[in-house]
Amino acid sequence: MTRTVAVTGASGFVGRRLIEELSSRGARVIALGRSPQPEGTPREVEWRCFDPSGGPNPQAFDGSDAVVHLAGESIAGRWDAAKKQRIATSRIDGTRAVVESLRGLSRRPQVLVSASAVGYYGDRGEEPLTENSSQGTDFLAEVCAGWEAAARSAEGLGIRTVCLRSGIALGERGALSQMVAPFKFGLGGPLGSGRQFVPWIDVRDLTALYRCAIENDALRGPVNGVAPDCATNARLMQGIGAALRRPSLAPAPAFALRAMLGEFAESLLQSQLVLPARALDAGFRFEHAQLETDLCELLRGTADRPYVHTFRASQFIAAPLDQVFRFFSDARNLEAITPPALSFEIRSAPEQVERGSTIAYALRLRGFPIRWKTLIVQWEPPFRFVDVQLRGPYRLWNHTHEFVERGGGVEVTDRIDYVLPYAPLGEIAWGMVRRDIESIFRFRRTAVAQALEQGPAS
Repeated sequence: MTRTVAVTGASGFVGRRLIEELSSRGARVIALGRSPQPEGTPREVEWRCFDPSGGPNPQAFDGSDAVVHLAGESIAGRWDAAKKQRIATSRIDGTRAVVESLRGLSRRPQVLVSASAVGYYGDRGEEPLTENSSQGTDFLAEVCAGWEAAARSAEGLGIRTVCLRSGIALGERGALSQMVAPFKFGLGGPLGSGRQFVPWIDVRDLTALYRCAIENDALRGPVNGVAPDCATNARLMQGIGAALRRPSLAPAPAFALRAMLGEFAESLLQSQLVLPARALDAGFRFEHAQLETDLCELLRGTADRPYVHTFRASQFIAAPLDQVFRFFSDARNLEAITPPALSFEIRSAPEQVERGSTIAYALRLRGFPIRWKTLIVQWEPPFRFVDVQLRGPYRLWNHTHEFVERGGGVEVTDRIDYVLPYAPLGEIAWGMVRRDIESIFRFRRTAVAQALEQGPAS
């Protein structure tokens, strides 16, 4: 990477990591901030002063081939009228000041990558959200829409523009350090019901995605900056507790959050099931895509995953790859390959499965009725697809299906990562759960072979 990249908000949590990432890749970096150069700035980085609230300043961006705009007022803290005004003004007017600065250059950069946020979508429950999903209607959604509109005005200057809608960035500093604090006193737990989906991304993947947006000329418009791992708030908090070896059983009631934080509490309680569709389509690889592993790396310095269990199964099927993939990706076949004792029944499924498809089931497990709903989060026919639990008995259920042609047939591999609820108490049931999964896949192995008319599986 040899471009000259100007970065606003360079002294912030993401900005510091980004200028390190760009510098390590050989870019010349112009770091822009309101204050004098902070300690710890890499020696090879050129520091310039730029205050978005002070209006356009073309000289600050002179010589840049790409601009990354990160500056903006933090949304954390109790919202009053003045705080909300600062949030909106810093993003919308600040971005206009950046674009007007670029307008004043005789040689303009080729690309502007502007920060945005998943707040664009508002509170959407279990609705899968891609970059094509509609805008929400609350305060943050309106701010994000104005923020992105200001950035997109750069397109009129012939500048390719990307708006990176990021979720919570997890790293050694930032939001994670605030979430960790209650656990140190044994008071960690979910916010509200804990059922709300929380889009997240490791800050290392986020900075790599910013670099991808700079380098990949095919990327433009909104790009969701979230991991391909759908996590509820309860799962996030249980993962933090597991990494710290602390319980996660002390919920923060919604009414208490509203009393302490006012309107800001609503942003913590809203649910957004966001998928990184355009990043995956562009070939971006997430290096930190599993929440529990990432939290352990960040909080304990180890990739060990307390309470995360993995089940693997494989079988060879003497049939063409396309036929095998079609069979496994057709939800209607699930009933035939599930043990009858489970009374498995599909309640809803699309005729054509694709990324973002949801499938709802009903079953009985050890006599208990269960409602289960899964989402297809990755779809790479005919080689791979991944589904995750949206509702069901587990805190995490991530099922990867892989298909590899081999010796006149297909090697089918299933990998399931799962976490039981209420860790560590839930671990009491792990042995029983493991036996149930093994029994289901023994039945499935034979049923799949028979369904594909290949006789007993090898």
